[in-house]
Amino acid sequence: MDELQSIPHSKAPGGFAYRGNLMALTYLTNGLMRDDRAFHISQLDWITKYNQQVTFEATARQAWHANGLETIKEQAQKRLKEKGWNDVRPALSVTVRAWIMRSMLERHLRDKPEVGIQFLKQAIDLLEWGRNVWKNVKKTDRGTIFEDTFLRGVRSMHLEMFMDVYTTDPGLNSKFPLEHLKEEAEDLLKDIEIALKNPSKEEVDPGSVSSFCIYPGGIAYSMIGFYHAQTARYSSDILACFSFVNGAKAYVQAAQAFPQDEEYHALYLSCAMDCMRNAGVSIRDFNKVAIDLREAVPKMTKIWAVSALQQGGRDEKIQANLRSADDLMKLVAEGKLTLEDPVPL
Repeated sequence: MDELQSIPHSKAPGGFAYRGNLMALTYLTNGLMRDDRAFHISQLDWITKYNQQVTFEATARQAWHANGLETIKEQAQKRLKEKGWNDVRPALSVTVRAWIMRSMLERHLRDKPEVGIQFLKQAIDLLEWGRNVWKNVKKTDRGTIFEDTFLRGVRSMHLEMFMDVYTTDPGLNSKFPLEHLKEEAEDLLKDIEIALKNPSKEEVDPGSVSSFCIYPGGIAYSMIGFYHAQTARYSSDILACFSFVNGAKAYVQAAQAFPQDEEYHALYLSCAMDCMRNAGVSIRDFNKVAIDLREAVPKMTKIWAVSALQQGGRDEKIQANLRSADDLMKLVAEGKLTLEDPVPL
């Protein structure tokens, strides 16, 4: 974005023409979908520069980022007939990527995930529509945004933001139903399973496989864990117990999708222990997860000593669960409890 320059031009609107890099939105959104924790603003004028960059790219590509979804679908097909893919492909790319960026800004800067999720929903709708309408068009024509990996990345982001918006209106009558979160997560897992069984012949870096296949699966399992943990709050004792058991299983599966030095690995193991305590599982099973968590923590802190999750209380929750496991094992050693006894609430 620093490359964007205004140049005096007598025939340009406002007396200035602009010159810059037309790939900024591509770089920003690719990075976000790899790992949105990389999103960090260190310049006071970043928002101003970003808005100028979006305007520059949208104007140059004649994008539709301010138009309604149905209008975009209609006009994209019309322009394709008139001007071809070299015109429509970059226009659609800027449109979708501007929505993705807007969603992240609403979520992280304005703390309005309920607004941000609407932009991701639009992006997914347009991508799925385009993949269907142009399913027989080759990648080099229709563009990267219609590839499986790109859609999977956006869907993963949508899942996380859906969880955020649920917490703004929790409960059985939430405007953001838990059942919808679970269904979306399960659909994403099915898509990933198909992708893993039929790997692309195109050469990709290992990080791409992790970012667009393995890690989205972990996110999906964590959403299923969240679904069960939240459902348990509104269930009778017996049903709540089953929900917590299912939640613990899903969180363990989520943790296993990430390497030991990744903070999500430790976080999801800790979430699993929260569910296990409420489910009344055996001390033996509870301690098994604690052993894995205790092994992961020092590896995690070498990389993730400071992060948004850490600042949000990650380490306090982890240490509380590890202390609980230590206390229970002391009672087992003293003969006051056995490994087969349920974890007391």
